[in-house]
Amino acid sequence: MEYTGGEWLPALNRKACGTGDLTLSAIYPLLPQDGNEPAWRDIAMPVDQSGAAEYEAADVLFASTEVGASSASAVLKFNHALHRINIHLKGNIPDDLTIEVKSLAGGRISLEDGTVKADGDAGFVWLKPYRQGSASYSIIILPQATEAFRGEEGLLRLTSGGKSVAYKFDSSAERFNEGMQTTLNLTLKKEEGSEADLEFSNQTRWVYGIKSPAFPGKENVPSIPSWQKEVEDGIWFRYSYENMSIPLPYENQYLTWKEGCGWFDCNKTFKYQGDGNMCWAAAASNLIHWWMDQNREYIAAYDKKYGPEYGDLKRPEKYTRMTPENQQHSEVFNFFKSSFGNQGSWDTGGVNWFINGNDKNLIYCRLLEFHGFFSRVFSEDDTIATETRDTSKDNFNRWIKDAFRKNRGICFTAFNFAGPNTKRHSMVIWGAEFDAEGIVSNVYFCDNNYGEDEPNHGSLRRYKVEYLLSDVPEHQGKEFAYLVQQDYTDGTKPTARAEFTSLTLVDLRRDIWQKAFPEETMNNE
Repeated sequence: MEYTGGEWLPALNRKACGTGDLTLSAIYPLLPQDGNEPAWRDIAMPVDQSGAAEYEAADVLFASTEVGASSASAVLKFNHALHRINIHLKGNIPDDLTIEVKSLAGGRISLEDGTVKADGDAGFVWLKPYRQGSASYSIIILPQATEAFRGEEGLLRLTSGGKSVAYKFDSSAERFNEGMQTTLNLTLKKEEGSEADLEFSNQTRWVYGIKSPAFPGKENVPSIPSWQKEVEDGIWFRYSYENMSIPLPYENQYLTWKEGCGWFDCNKTFKYQGDGNMCWAAAASNLIHWWMDQNREYIAAYDKKYGPEYGDLKRPEKYTRMTPENQQHSEVFNFFKSSFGNQGSWDTGGVNWFINGNDKNLIYCRLLEFHGFFSRVFSEDDTIATETRDTSKDNFNRWIKDAFRKNRGICFTAFNFAGPNTKRHSMVIWGAEFDAEGIVSNVYFCDNNYGEDEPNHGSLRRYKVEYLLSDVPEHQGKEFAYLVQQDYTDGTKPTARAEFTSLTLVDLRRDIWQKAFPEETMNNE
């Protein structure tokens, strides 16, 4: 049947279709039949969708409904069968900019259930999107896997002045799904002698799942007395050392923790009662809390299927903001303290150990038979946390950007941050700012020391990142990333600095979770 002139032709006689229920399916627009298979129709993607008519024609719709035995009419509700990509640009947008989108050239759609199958043998083509505004574009593509768009050619090709740059797809999504859309927000930066920076120029990025505001600028945050430790939850502020009876030039900026913000700040006890050497465990605990929070639907499915991992050992989960009365405020951190005692060890290994039981390179653990809290899904060979000790400028930025692209948590160690001769101290980065060149310029991080002096006993600090010749003996002569306080209010610069000595990225491992529980879907995916 075809819908022509406001009616379906040829007319359908209900009695001729039998006495049982009837399934009606339809597609729009009319597509050619796939060879000898009448239940399939061919889809050839229009290469040029820059015009409104061509863009509309590319959007294939599918509808299906059940008609009861006693019904003589039916309503068909059409839905989008393909995938839409929206592109929003900002920054320095050249007048002669052209955009092309890569996609498989063809496929087919089932008339029975609307399933769309892209044809890998048809090869890839570059499509011209429809321009919806001065800096907004849309295009229709076939549902398909995203892997091909992570390579050198990328997903987008942007051309200006005879030069082209590729945008590689960097989301965790493994597929462009039917009836869905993907929105890309890109910042263009033009710099002499370099290609456009499409992602990080003048951006603030948070670790995946965090719901906190970016630093709005020194002039836009409240200044409070330096003695004030109780502050409103979830706000940025600075201490007004310049208003003290003896003014000081310090510039300290904080963001206070708020319930549901998505980040965690596990602190040592006020007087380091049995945890003075456990910065590694506090940092690991922060990321484990984040990991469990972001995977909570999968963990619920895990518990439903397998029950408790141990008969006499409950999985620690609870986190509350530290208070003077509740200094043991993280069940995860408390578990590390009871398992390892007050001994220094390795944050990366601590994350893996908690999840899959791999105790490689960790100090002696009191739990000899411990195999992790999720061992029925994660084996000891399944890596959750990975580490680099190359914190040179290029590699530091590469790893930080990779964390934001791939939805990973970030832990780090800094040399002599806690004072002279304190060596490496482990902490967690929850957000970062990038300069006009797309280089990390500031980080938002949690320190687990001095919890008694910290605003609200739970907050982030904003420090600069500078790239200097290394102080660490084995790094001398090379430019590495350093953690530095904000410039003083009198225009001078702090002399104290702490070199980043390692970065750890923590993966949510949704790939493993999805294989174990394919029926589950995270709400934040």
